[in-house]
Amino acid sequence: MNKNRLHLFDLFLDSSLYGHQKLTFFEKVWYNHCVFRRGDAMGKKVSQKEVKDVILNEESLGVDSLSKNIDQTPKSDVVFKILFGNPKHPRLLLHLLNSVVETSSPITHIDIRKTELTPEFLGQKGVRLDILAKTSEGCLINIELQKQDEHNMIHRSMFHWSKLFSGQAVVSERYEDLKRTVCINILNFSLFKDKRFWHKHFVTDSETNERLTDLLELHFLELQKVKKLQTESPIMFWLEFINDPDSKKIEHMYGTEAVYQEARVAYHRAIADPEVQELLRIRDKAEKDYSDALARRQEKGEKIGAERERKKAKAEKIETAKKLLKMGLSVDQIVEATDLLVEEVKKL
Repeated sequence: MNKNRLHLFDLFLDSSLYGHQKLTFFEKVWYNHCVFRRGDAMGKKVSQKEVKDVILNEESLGVDSLSKNIDQTPKSDVVFKILFGNPKHPRLLLHLLNSVVETSSPITHIDIRKTELTPEFLGQKGVRLDILAKTSEGCLINIELQKQDEHNMIHRSMFHWSKLFSGQAVVSERYEDLKRTVCINILNFSLFKDKRFWHKHFVTDSETNERLTDLLELHFLELQKVKKLQTESPIMFWLEFINDPDSKKIEHMYGTEAVYQEARVAYHRAIADPEVQELLRIRDKAEKDYSDALARRQEKGEKIGAERERKKAKAEKIETAKKLLKMGLSVDQIVEATDLLVEEVKKL
């Protein structure tokens, strides 16, 4: 039985989280079971066995039919964007940003923007960002989730930052009107050699370490280095949540903040949605196709490289044979020295 379905039993006890929002069929089943369990409707209570029967019924109907090999955690950009990139409920993103970005006062409002930057002219490389938000003070924040190490992360982040920062000039031609621009990179691989999971980068003086400006700010958060909770801080919660929302490391923290509970409910609701499951399948196939294409190109490149090396070595042998002929060596001696065929030497 999928343990994720068991979590929903307790999560839907608090009906105030949803009010009259639209629920899926299976969520309504869960909700009704929880209401009955509390005795709020018809005075009926549902046994644990009946709840488990609902779980099994959902699984038999395909609610949890995704392959175990398909990533359903928030490390999937599909799930990540559903949770943190929805303009209708920005509380999760607000809480995440406030745990990362340094501000004089907490960020209380964000505008989640369109996350595709149009190239200025044909042929220029386009950029697609995971989530782009703008605060009420005008600060631009790009949040990108990167699963695979493509060995270009620092350059990639700098490129995204430069596009966002310079793109503000379209609205205002005054340099002093350019606003702070922050790039937050959440990585499912190790980028830096040390053990720290969080690296913050600013423009500073090389001797005094004095910060020149707050206009440029880059964060790199490495999920694989969050092995244990050093402190029960918001950033530690969110990184472990992205790693695994059902992790035992953060189980006790769900009762400490309403937004944490909201995040877990939103996550389980998302992965139970058939449309989201289909998106995850499509995304998984696209990633595998991309990996296969890279492998084929690499294999082809290796073959081409090997052929070039072979031709280069052959050409060097022929040049050596020509010099040896001029020195008066016999064909047999040249064949022995260069490993060329007798016929090849005679043609020279």
